Amino acid sequence: MSKLARIVVEGTESERLQEAEFDSDSLYLKKQKEDEIRMKLDQFAKELSQVKKQRNKY
Repeated sequence: MSKLARIVVEGTESERLQEAEFDSDSLYLKKQKEDEIRMKLDQFAKELSQVKKQRNKY
C-alpha cells in the first residue's frame, strides 16, 4: 500500500532572495539611522559641555 505525500512550497528561490535582500537593506538602513542618531547625540553633548563651561566662568 502506498500513500501520497503532500509537499508544501513556501516560496520560490527568487522570492527568498528578494526577502534576504530586503532584510539586508533594512538592516543597512537601520544601522545608518543609528549612526546618524549617535552623531547628533555626540554633537549635542559637545554643545552642552561648552554651555556648562561658559556658565562656570560666571
